[in-house]
Amino acid sequence: MANLLKSTNNSLIEETILISQTKPFLKPYDWLEEAAIYNKRYEQVPAAWFRENADVLVLLFTARGVDKDGMIQKFYTIYETIKIGNLPIEVIYVPMDDTEADMIECYQNQANWFALKFHDPLVHVLKFMYGITCIPHIYVLKIDGTIISTHGILDLVKYEKNAIMTWLSTSSTMKQHRKLVNETVYDTKWKYVVYDSNVDEKKDYHRKFSSEPESP
Repeated sequence: MANLLKSTNNSLIEETILISQTKPFLKPYDWLEEAAIYNKRYEQVPAAWFRENADVLVLLFTARGVDKDGMIQKFYTIYETIKIGNLPIEVIYVPMDDTEADMIECYQNQANWFALKFHDPLVHVLKFMYGITCIPHIYVLKIDGTIISTHGILDLVKYEKNAIMTWLSTSSTMKQHRKLVNETVYDTKWKYVVYDSNVDEKKDYHRKFSSEPESP
């Protein structure tokens, strides 16, 4: 009996080795290639644009009226600050809203990044693929899908802007990144989201972070 079990185990091992030698390993699911991602004008942005311009993708799972001690709102300002430096990071809003109207309102009040549509089946695929059980949740990936951080909000709470620099440091690049002032894929005009009550949205914030000429 023992010899029979040993013989069976050896046969299974040999079969496994043979399969691995004759069949290539399956590649991870490339959801980006199939994703229908939209900008603020609800124009679809192709996957090729993200592959060319981004090293890091941030998936923001949230819904209207949901925040974590104001961290999502702070993230808007942090994101806009680092984007003026043309850093190769892009954010995709994955809506967890109950209705399409809630999703539209939520996205309208977010920073200048991208979104999946409310009825997109990929929303549920990503939710289960990354094990999202509560919101808001930030999942950070390299452009090839490699996981950088599964708890981006905790990173931001602890390190704020430096969290993004740490995410980026995990992915070196040789890409020639575009100039934000000439890039209209986000919107025809950059919309500034200001949550600091001490900042004058029309003057100080625009002058500090914008590369566009200041209005007289």
